[in-house]
Amino acid sequence: MLNPAVRLCVTSTDSPSFADLFAETLSGKPFVYEEGEEVSLMFDLTTVQSRMKRSAPQDLVLGYTRSMLAFHLLQANTQHIGMIGLGGGSLAKYCHHYLPQSHIKVAEINPGVIALRDRFAIPENDARLKIECIDGAVWLKQHRQPMDALLVDAYGKDGMPESLATAQFFDDCRAALAPNGVLVVNLWGSDARFDSYYQRIRTVFDGSALAIGADGCANRLVLAINSRNFPPPIRPIMQRAQQIAATHSVDMPALARRIERALRNPDGLEPANRHVEGRG
Repeated sequence: MLNPAVRLCVTSTDSPSFADLFAETLSGKPFVYEEGEEVSLMFDLTTVQSRMKRSAPQDLVLGYTRSMLAFHLLQANTQHIGMIGLGGGSLAKYCHHYLPQSHIKVAEINPGVIALRDRFAIPENDARLKIECIDGAVWLKQHRQPMDALLVDAYGKDGMPESLATAQFFDDCRAALAPNGVLVVNLWGSDARFDSYYQRIRTVFDGSALAIGADGCANRLVLAINSRNFPPPIRPIMQRAQQIAATHSVDMPALARRIERALRNPDGLEPANRHVEGRG
């Protein structure tokens, strides 16, 4: 949910708009910042949770959200998609629009985030989309339908909630996945706990995990596959990326190349993503 690499630059501290925004940050509630064609969800003045273009509300503006779509190259059968963390609904809207065969269920703990869904053109709950106000860890234990993909995008202004980073949580993630299902976890590249989180996920998934970077930000996306057949052959991934490229606004061949670079390394880390410094 949080992209720490995207900054809001305010050049005039005596501007009424700055005062209004500052007041919003003190409230502790999520708020909307609008500039030109773009609408952003924020918790404070330093970070952007989600960003949308009014002319294409279903498309992915932030680089890390586009990289999270790599799950669709590792798992062709994505009928059941689960998400922990709604934000501005970028991933939910993208999957709802570009994966018409999918059924999407989202757990979001913050009612203030859900209350802003109309500002971000998030569709109403229907037969294919259900957004529920609930703690993600609790929701996962209650979920009964095996998921083909589970996307965890739960960073808040204070970092990753501890309840969504334990070995037990990742065990629950794997148990919720269908065979060959894919878990995607958004992590800060600058988080001192990244290596710990990554190794925790790799252990739970018996080594069947890799991590790729994202354009324009320091986020890292960990992808873990509920399969003992790892690594997957790269040729079918590249071929699938070419086959579906025309039906997506995300550059699928570029994502396939990221996966390839990660799979060529024993630690599963995309090389260009090893030494990302800072949060911006």
